[in-house]
Amino acid sequence: MRRSSGAGTMAALMLTCVFGATLLLSLATGASVYRRVADRVEQSAAQRLGLTYITAKIHSYDEAGKVVPAVYVDPSAQEADAVVLYQDIEGVSYWTILYVYDGWLRELFCQEGWPLGPEVGLPIVEAQSLVVTEPAEGLLHLVYTRADGSVDTADVYLRSEV
Repeated sequence: MRRSSGAGTMAALMLTCVFGATLLLSLATGASVYRRVADRVEQSAAQRLGLTYITAKIHSYDEAGKVVPAVYVDPSAQEADAVVLYQDIEGVSYWTILYVYDGWLRELFCQEGWPLGPEVGLPIVEAQSLVVTEPAEGLLHLVYTRADGSVDTADVYLRSEV
């Protein structure tokens, strides 16, 4: 007759406990690393969003051979520079206006000429300023200042006839 030893059972139980503790520690460390990487990616994307959003909107409205200005800088903007994107829907003219107001890059979609205040625009991302110049015909130079004060620039060549 063979008797099982309590020492062997105890060793197996201890080994299982050590394995379980190591597994939990690895999972906790991996979750912490994942959270830091995800936060960094989210922060980086938010930083690039403003200027990327503006240039993508300009490219989506800009059409080769268009007679009316599809994209132009609003010289009458009182608060700051604004990029005005023009489109005609069933004979009615609409504007999409991109500008910085009250610490936010904003987008306002309205019928041409509607007297709306700058606070009405939809906030997109936090920003300090947007400066738009036209150094040459068919070229927009954008200087976008993020909320943290860093500056991004872009030159956008227009295909539509200005």
